[in-house]
Amino acid sequence: MKQRWFQSLFPIGSRDTPPNGGTSRTLRFHKWLVAFPAAAMLLVACWFLFRVPPRPGGGAVSITDIGILFNGNIEDRGYVQAQYEALVSVAAERGAKLHVRSSVPVDGNFPVLAEELIRQGCQAIFSDNYMFDDDLLRLAAAHPDVYFLNASGMVSADNLCSCLGRVYQVRYLSGIVAGMQTKTGQIGYIVGCLTPESIRQLDAFTIGVRKANPGAVVYVRHTDDWNDGEKAAAMTSQLLDAHQIDVLTAHVNPVSPLRVANQRGVYTIGNNYDNRELFPETYLTACLFDWKAFFSARLNECVQGRFTGQLYWDDIESGLVSLAPLTDLVVPGAGAAVAAEQERMEKGQYDVFFGPVTDTYGTLQLREGENLSDETLLHSIFWLVDGVVME
Repeated sequence: MKQRWFQSLFPIGSRDTPPNGGTSRTLRFHKWLVAFPAAAMLLVACWFLFRVPPRPGGGAVSITDIGILFNGNIEDRGYVQAQYEALVSVAAERGAKLHVRSSVPVDGNFPVLAEELIRQGCQAIFSDNYMFDDDLLRLAAAHPDVYFLNASGMVSADNLCSCLGRVYQVRYLSGIVAGMQTKTGQIGYIVGCLTPESIRQLDAFTIGVRKANPGAVVYVRHTDDWNDGEKAAAMTSQLLDAHQIDVLTAHVNPVSPLRVANQRGVYTIGNNYDNRELFPETYLTACLFDWKAFFSARLNECVQGRFTGQLYWDDIESGLVSLAPLTDLVVPGAGAAVAAEQERMEKGQYDVFFGPVTDTYGTLQLREGENLSDETLLHSIFWLVDGVVME
């Protein structure tokens, strides 16, 4: 039997099957829990088994110097710049000094630069890449009086927290916009590295596209690099040459794919940074984080001695992740459709990966009434949903 592309890279993840199609997240199902106490006990047991437990941090500390160690470019008009601008604002409000190191490679130099920032007096250090996780664990153990915060990380310690956010929820909403907007039924998607995070976002986007437009197809190319803007631009051009794509989105740090699409008159959906002023003729919306509120809250905890080391994976209801306001270019009716789906998610009635869901090979990955557990979504979703064409 021919090996599937994702099986050559990773094993297929498991799925979770709560009774009555319930969600594996801690949501508001009080009546259901009362009616089914055995199921409730099982749900709670799974939560404690798979969650990353919070760890109490150290004592209160004055934050006068903040270190930044970013893998990407702080002027990328995307993921990195959004975090950088949030930290500039937070530091200004606190009267703190920023010590910035950007374009830090994942080649072992990260701990050297971190030690340098600590010697300069940084009490908190922010980073932006899961590839720094192992170094951060060692640094956190060696410097218990310094706080570390890593966006996109997956680990925690007493003085270390990571943040992902359920961006797949917002990707799903943006997929609805794309599905309603397209006239050709062909949508483009440029992604960096294929990880559980990027795959769940791609799958969620496609589920949203197909909900709005069941016959639409999402054509995907991956760069194997989060920060290479030239490569992302070249792949975007190739993708647009190969298909009649009229809506494009990207999951890479640079904004270059949107520039290419804009030059060709293709509608765009942004990621991490709202660039509507750059592309007034093609921009539809963007998937965003509220980094300022998140960073400010964590620093307050450091100052007050209430910091807890954990993995933050907050949802759209929390405000950590959101869909930017739709521009006037979006087709009528899309706003109402997005609002209705967002309301369902905020009420705990739906969370994107609810069966039936079929993968690109026609295999039923989720039957009616099934949904994916957090453990699978975080660590082992490597299959692509029907409607994705990976090139």
